Amino acid sequence: MALPPSNTIGKNSTTPEDPFLREVDEGVRRDQLTSFWKRWGIALVGAVVLLLGALGGWLWWQDQQVKNAGIAGEEFATALDKISVGDNAAARPVLEKLAAEGPGAYAPLARFMQAADQMAVGENEKAATMLQALVDDADLEPVLRDAARVRLARLRFDAMTPPQVVAMLKPLAVPGNPWFGLAGEMTALAHIKAGTPEPAKPLLIAIVKDDALPPSLRNRAAQLAQGLGIDEAALGLNPGLDQPATPTETPAQPEAN
Repeated sequence: MALPPSNTIGKNSTTPEDPFLREVDEGVRRDQLTSFWKRWGIALVGAVVLLLGALGGWLWWQDQQVKNAGIAGEEFATALDKISVGDNAAARPVLEKLAAEGPGAYAPLARFMQAADQMAVGENEKAATMLQALVDDADLEPVLRDAARVRLARLRFDAMTPPQVVAMLKPLAVPGNPWFGLAGEMTALAHIKAGTPEPAKPLLIAIVKDDALPPSLRNRAAQLAQGLGIDEAALGLNPGLDQPATPTETPAQPEAN
């Protein structure tokens, strides 16, 4: 017995309408694409151009920054070479230029060197003004501001009252701080100068026991501590030695402030 014809159309079957439907669908898609391009084409092209222009500008700026930093580094090194041989006059124009327009850290470094130059020629008030400006510059890296603070405290130590010295150096006179050695020493001296040596004792002990600090600074601290009645055992010194160093080391002379 013959089976009746099936009315089911398979997924791969075609009908006479299929080519027509596909043509209509493609026409609609072309019309939508044409409408979209007419409406947004210019804006898209403009956005791409702006993006490429911004990227190109940023790459150029980065390249210029690298070149300027390289030039500034060479100029700063030249100024330091001049200063090292005592030719400060030749270094001053270079430092002045870098202080005004040097990229990155070169500007504050040049300002720092200008202050040192003023100290070298006895213009301590000018140097103090320059250093104070660095301390007050909130845009500088903390390490540079702290370096200026320590330098300023050493420069004006005798002109300031002990409480002023202690207040200025309080953030730095803490074990573990990179400037603890010098800041702690000056803070201890300020306490001694004020006639209140007790707060100076733990600072001096901490300095003497800090192996990362220069032997000359630790030696000065040991001498000050022993002058305050702190014994060698509390300082961690070997009996008979007057400084925290090995027996073969020659005791360093205290540095002049």
